[in-house]
Amino acid sequence: MKKLLVATLIMWAAPHAAESQGLREVPQRFAHIQPIGLLIGLGTAGVEFSVRRTTTVEIGGLGVYSEKDGIKIFGGGAGVGLRQYFGEGEAAGMVIGGRVDGVWLQGDNSGATRRFLSTGPLSSRRGHLYLGMGLLLGFRWVSTNGWFAEPMVSYEYFAGPRPLVPGSRDLQEELGLSAGIAFGVAW
Repeated sequence: MKKLLVATLIMWAAPHAAESQGLREVPQRFAHIQPIGLLIGLGTAGVEFSVRRTTTVEIGGLGVYSEKDGIKIFGGGAGVGLRQYFGEGEAAGMVIGGRVDGVWLQGDNSGATRRFLSTGPLSSRRGHLYLGMGLLLGFRWVSTNGWFAEPMVSYEYFAGPRPLVPGSRDLQEELGLSAGIAFGVAW
């Protein structure tokens, strides 16, 4: 009975001891989603692959939704990016990144009225392809079991026609800033 108890304790303690010493495989792939930023304009999702120990290539997409004074801009697209991590020899810690996206934006101003002209509502809906260029600053915490959280601030500039629909110029100038927390899994 004593040998069984000792063997059970060793089998239980050995993985915990190794885990507390940080003896785990360094993740090479990451999948993440950042939906909170959609509340202020941009949400992202993506998959990253390590190309070097602290550098990853990201393939992902973004969703856009913003509304002001009855004018809506919404859409999404996909792109590719590069991230550099300043963590202890792995893709963790402080991160700086850049990305390029092809984004289809749809503008709708049917809920807006022409100010100061006393006329009826505007009624225009139009879509256009934009080139998105983004920068990211954040910090990634990776747990020993592979889950991670990454608070971040990013800005995405959309190169394309301004205004997308009549009255949307101010909304388009404010679009692009995003802040939130990405959650994901590493393997």
